[in-house]
Amino acid sequence: MSQEKTERKAHSTGAKIIIGLVLVIVLVAAGFAIRYWTSFDNFLNKITGGEPEYKQYSVAVLESSGINDLDGIAGKNVGLLSIDEKVGNAEQYLKEKVQFETNLYDDLDTLATVLNNKIVDAITIETDNLEVLKEEAEDLVKDAKVIYTFEIEVKAENVAASEKQVTEEPFVLYISGTDSRHGVKATARSDVNIVAVVNPKQGKILLVSIPRDTYVQLHGTTGIKDKLTHAGVYGINMSKTTIEDFLGINIDYTAKVSFDTVVKVVDQIDGIEIDSDKEMKLKVEGKDKTCEYRVGKQWVDGDCALRFARERKSYERGDRHRGENQMQVITAIIARLSGSKNYLLNLPNILDIAADSFETSFTRDDISEFIRMQLTSGTNWKVEQISVDGAGSMQGTYSMGANRPLYVMLADPNSVNNAVTKIQAYLSE
Repeated sequence: MSQEKTERKAHSTGAKIIIGLVLVIVLVAAGFAIRYWTSFDNFLNKITGGEPEYKQYSVAVLESSGINDLDGIAGKNVGLLSIDEKVGNAEQYLKEKVQFETNLYDDLDTLATVLNNKIVDAITIETDNLEVLKEEAEDLVKDAKVIYTFEIEVKAENVAASEKQVTEEPFVLYISGTDSRHGVKATARSDVNIVAVVNPKQGKILLVSIPRDTYVQLHGTTGIKDKLTHAGVYGINMSKTTIEDFLGINIDYTAKVSFDTVVKVVDQIDGIEIDSDKEMKLKVEGKDKTCEYRVGKQWVDGDCALRFARERKSYERGDRHRGENQMQVITAIIARLSGSKNYLLNLPNILDIAADSFETSFTRDDISEFIRMQLTSGTNWKVEQISVDGAGSMQGTYSMGANRPLYVMLADPNSVNNAVTKIQAYLSE
């Protein structure tokens, strides 16, 4: 199978699993809403609360610097990223604790280079951007260590609430799937990007999957483009508006799903079965524990399910294979939840965990109306899946800079036009 065909298959599978997860969380919970009303009510409050996102930052130095804590950067040169809209807030936060000389740089590659070349003594960088560097420029940060972390609140923009009648009118939902290690409220790369067009009268859903590496113009920026996945680092609204620009559409609602609570969910349902195509020994991050995988089907606990879902370096196809493993884990969770009433009896605990890994811009009334319609009509939804396609290329990016080209996907205009035509057809029926 060609690389492009494999990618299309992976993203098609990803779209189906993520929309399935969103519907299972809402509809399964709804079925038990009367019996567990308090838990269900708390669940709705959490996922529709409109709480602000936050950015987590790391202060990093070289191992050889001799700096081991925040006091060690007093009077030193500290590099920050100028394109981060919260750079002033991060600088102010730190300077309330310790004084240092600020140096601003325009992209991640330059920021890591000046640290590596000892032009600055430390860098302050959003933690998820540090993960980007570890993946895309490991040579520049392999000798770096984190000495301090902190959080900055990102207030939600005043976006007018959708006036759509979700049980009567077609609407567009953007679903962002993140691999954040810091919770669903943290800004993070969006590894799964799906535009779902829901037509309640027709009982039809169109899923448009946009690959994470699609080369797009980030909303509000000019010049060099970036990977779609990097838009998530600037917040879900950046991902939403960037996709609106890319497809020329309006998005009514957003939903964000984070995989960081997989460990707790899997342990709540007594583990899941995975099917590994490779023998591996992988250390669990932050724990004195190693997961051993054999070829074939096997039972794993929460730690080993998440470690399996995050591994990419062991595979020839890297991130593509990791995406398939993530979808396999989510599929196994859904199968486990829907396959036994015993686990649904533990719904209050499962809802608490789900609420920490799922949020949406739907209102309580929107969800209540949609659930009431589903329970009354029992709609058997017809789902059509398509994906934006394109060709691989090495290009400079807005986040990393022009001097370190990254793998991106250049979208095929015909594929984009086909997606837009399909979306308009579902909205007009």
